[in-house]
Amino acid sequence: MKKLIMMLAVTILVVEGSVLAGPLLLEQVSGSANWVVHANQEQFKKTQTGQLIRKEIVNLGIEEDLTNFAAIFSFHPLDDVRDVTIYGTGKDREKAVVLIDGFFDKEKILPLLRMNPRYQEIKYGDVVVHEWFDENQKDPNQMMYGCFYKDDLIVMGSGLDAVKQEVDVLKGKAKSTTSEIFSQAALSDKGAFFQAAGGRVGEMVEGEDPQAAALKQSDQLGIAIGENEGNFYVDLGLVAKSEEAAQAITKMLEGIIAFVSLPNEEQPKLAELAKKVKINCEDKTVKVKFESAPEVVVQFLKDQWQKNQQKDSKTQ
Repeated sequence: MKKLIMMLAVTILVVEGSVLAGPLLLEQVSGSANWVVHANQEQFKKTQTGQLIRKEIVNLGIEEDLTNFAAIFSFHPLDDVRDVTIYGTGKDREKAVVLIDGFFDKEKILPLLRMNPRYQEIKYGDVVVHEWFDENQKDPNQMMYGCFYKDDLIVMGSGLDAVKQEVDVLKGKAKSTTSEIFSQAALSDKGAFFQAAGGRVGEMVEGEDPQAAALKQSDQLGIAIGENEGNFYVDLGLVAKSEEAAQAITKMLEGIIAFVSLPNEEQPKLAELAKKVKINCEDKTVKVKFESAPEVVVQFLKDQWQKNQQKDSKTQ
């Protein structure tokens, strides 16, 4: 089951940037959450960006891997998954929950899960929570928990209490979040197929370098990735704790963009894309906007993927 999530994560972060799911349902997110990430497969499929990426998945031979995955787990990570939402509280991994909505064959997935040497079932009301050891983790005590809340809805997490709480949220027995908690425009941007928002962002930033120090002064963060009127876009909004902090964050971002925009023989296309980034600061709010033709973005992602593959082959 964890391999299922790993495949989805690789697909989202490495290949497609964001690919899965229908509209975000805040009533499914726990009221204790202070960050949420969501992707929209239905919207993604409608875009030119999505169609171009799917073609490249076939051209690069990735589709074969997805088909092999489907043969084992009885569902295709892209075609059969409708909805993926991840939320949590701070950096605590055990408070994070993954919701996967799609077409699954439970009778084929569960036997594979039961092969885990530390597998056991935990009854929670009328729901069976499955526990297993993640053999890919270094921590010998790191267990995973998950359940089929419905035949088409999987709830997963590394914390048993978080999974139980999500079951209660879905049953209406525990408080869900509200739009006021995640009021960033990222959750309502037109044409978005990836959305993320969070509060108390500064508390989750690690490191002591200048960039980390600036981001630690941020309070709220929202990001949307999508396509509108034929243009691929990334829209980021950040609310700082003060106007001075907002100015510091703006200068930091402008410095990064200026550096990336410099001529670079190894990454010439990255410099061109960086020049399309617009940064604006007003009061305590910093806004970052990037727009480009889908073809340019997809070609850049393809080039990056191929470079990473070449590096991996050299290190093996």
